[in-house]
Amino acid sequence: DADVVARAGAEFWQVKQDEAPRLSDAIMYRIAGLSGETDLHACDTQNGTVVWGPGGYMHDGTDAVELTRSEIDARLKTAEHFQDLRKKHSGMENAYVAETPALIGVRQTRFVEGEYKLTAEDALEGARFDDVVAISSCAIIHYYGYRRYLEHEGFDIPYRALVPNAVEGLLVAGRCISSEQQPYESFRAMAPIMAIGQAAGTGAALAAQSGTAPRQVDVGDLQRNLMNKGAELRM
Repeated sequence: DADVVARAGAEFWQVKQDEAPRLSDAIMYRIAGLSGETDLHACDTQNGTVVWGPGGYMHDGTDAVELTRSEIDARLKTAEHFQDLRKKHSGMENAYVAETPALIGVRQTRFVEGEYKLTAEDALEGARFDDVVAISSCAIIHYYGYRRYLEHEGFDIPYRALVPNAVEGLLVAGRCISSEQQPYESFRAMAPIMAIGQAAGTGAALAAQSGTAPRQVDVGDLQRNLMNKGAELRM
């Protein structure tokens, strides 16, 4: 949620409630006891299947009171959600809710304003950057009202999008990097997020080793280090 960066005084933007398009928060839960063939859309596991459950109250995930309200709301809806699934899908006559998560899935909160801000055009046009440290080729899943797949092999995530404005000694990783809504809805998927995390961690290590600020890290050294560890940067 970029708590540290926000408290350090960095600029950020955030959509709260339903002010503008945002990815909603929801609970996923595990079902066991499925029998035979089922047309349930879910993620199969060794001990059941995981489904996308109900959403909570559209909240501010950085506010404890709002987050608590959303947790309660989503969990109260889970039993009803499960019964609806049993009515609509085959193979669920003996199914039951086997496990719920410790926390609701919060999909977006703060986005830090960095040296470069990824734009919708970057995502749609497949932008390339000299300081690339990761790539996203995933669909933009919500903003346009449908799952909009990219018409190229992916757009670059530049190192500058990980470096916050006006605050030294910090790098941003994960879903909080500097971005507009549209590219975020692509790189928020697991594979790009892992690549961004590797880039941030490696950049932080190089900064510590060289005794420089993260924004002064030699990006060429960072890219070579990442590629030596198996990262794909298309260079």
